[in-house]
Amino acid sequence: MLANQKGGVGKTTTAIHLAHGFALSGKKVALFDMDPQGNATVAVQQMSGGHEAKKGALTMLEPVAKNLWLLRSPGAESLVEPGADIEVDRLLELVQELAKVVDWLVIDCPPRIDAWGWAGLQLGDEVLVPVQAEFFAIHGLSQMLAAMEVAAKQLDGKARIRGVLPTMVDASEPVTLEVVEDLRKNLGDLVLDSLVLRDSNLVEAASHGKTAFAHCPWARGALCYGELVMEILDG
Repeated sequence: MLANQKGGVGKTTTAIHLAHGFALSGKKVALFDMDPQGNATVAVQQMSGGHEAKKGALTMLEPVAKNLWLLRSPGAESLVEPGADIEVDRLLELVQELAKVVDWLVIDCPPRIDAWGWAGLQLGDEVLVPVQAEFFAIHGLSQMLAAMEVAAKQLDGKARIRGVLPTMVDASEPVTLEVVEDLRKNLGDLVLDSLVLRDSNLVEAASHGKTAFAHCPWARGALCYGELVMEILDG
């Protein structure tokens, strides 16, 4: 699952590219949009190729591309009222059924540990934390890692940190490279080898309702996410 208490760090962008990247590698993938804003749902709404016959729990999901299915956020169509009930038990049952037919579950959580974020933590096993390569983001990262420690104690076998992913890295700005270096120095192997370079093509792809893999596979953002997919699969 993807989580960070700070918004605008590339969380949703990372979620949809991981999900589509896994699917392109031949894995069967379910993408859960657990953010009431519904950004992940909107970001893949123009994808095509999901015509495989659905079976079992997949009938509850929307086919998005080959090997990729989506659990839509209700916020993609209408405003989700504060305090709206989340049927966590039903979602847990769905996840158990999906485990029989998919290889990966990718969950896009909201940029806060509210009821929706807490539900997402209960559904997934590991957490990938995207962090923007800028100094203020490091402070937010420390808060996020502390929150994950608390969650891991309360949720047996859940909320394990899979890694920290530097995003929006501008190689032309020495300060962003310093941030990445500091992250690696302070967190060691917790920081993934992959990083995501700043690329306006990622924004353009999302505006077309597609991942960069589908919209502009030649873009450096797509190449960065391709490397991330391979690192996670090889890990």
